[in-house]
Amino acid sequence: MYCGAYGDRLGRSFHLNNPPVLHSRTRRGSHLAVTELRIDQAGYGMTSPMGSEDAYLVCLNLRKQSTHELWCDGHSVRSTSYEGGTTYVLDLRRDPIAYIGDPMHSLYFYMPRQAIVEVHEELGSGNSDGLDVHPGECFHDVIIGRIGQTLLPIFDKTAPANQALIDHLLQGMCAHMASTYSGSSARPDIVKGTLAPWQQRLVTQMMRERIFEGISINELAEACDLSAGALARGFKKSTGMSPHQWLLSRRIDLALELMADPDASLAEIAFNAGFSDQSHFSRVFTQKMGVAPGAWRKSLANTRRVEAA
Repeated sequence: MYCGAYGDRLGRSFHLNNPPVLHSRTRRGSHLAVTELRIDQAGYGMTSPMGSEDAYLVCLNLRKQSTHELWCDGHSVRSTSYEGGTTYVLDLRRDPIAYIGDPMHSLYFYMPRQAIVEVHEELGSGNSDGLDVHPGECFHDVIIGRIGQTLLPIFDKTAPANQALIDHLLQGMCAHMASTYSGSSARPDIVKGTLAPWQQRLVTQMMRERIFEGISINELAEACDLSAGALARGFKKSTGMSPHQWLLSRRIDLALELMADPDASLAEIAFNAGFSDQSHFSRVFTQKMGVAPGAWRKSLANTRRVEAA
């Protein structure tokens, strides 16, 4: 009997025997599953082909990967590091294989495209073309993370009473992916001249990964199959700021976290937040926050003293 890319079949792609798996079905009978995969040694290497089918694997990375490369249709589509708690989606129609360099611990949610279609039909939201996520795009999703963390302890329990919870979580996961990341749910919200949702998520993720050294417009544009000018215009129309301004804002966010340490100097904070020097940090901080970093820090210290009194 044919089996989708979950459980033993998925385990064989990673050369693992009998990985733990949980199952459910949609109201119309589409199979849903989540498989826990764990590789404890470094330098694992390449996975084996998973087989082509009209379905997706939604991968929740529970452990950081500093070396990971993804191939689809025989071509490399993404080479990057992944933080723990992030997610990416594999389209099984594109014959995905991966190189894994570090120890790995992940949950792989199996979701046929038919299950996505069912959700849209039940919600009356029109036809769906499946999930609209760029191959290898890694993103944070709090709901996916919470569902994964809730399921983890259940893998070690076989009590039938857990099945109702498994059904609720896997069906909820499918509904969340369909309503948040499917093509038909995303396209009506795209304003002319803005980036597609997957392009905006990819660009912001790439800039987060290069928050210290920075990244060129040309690199971002190439990843999105756009010209540099179209990328810059689309990003500004989508977010209200240029890519450079967005990156500076993220550096300020990081600096605000670092300023909570009273022993760190402003020069150290500027360096650790990715600014070229303290003067540049002070200028950008003042423009964004309306006060100089020193004044902000003094106000923060005064607030703490009042709260401690």
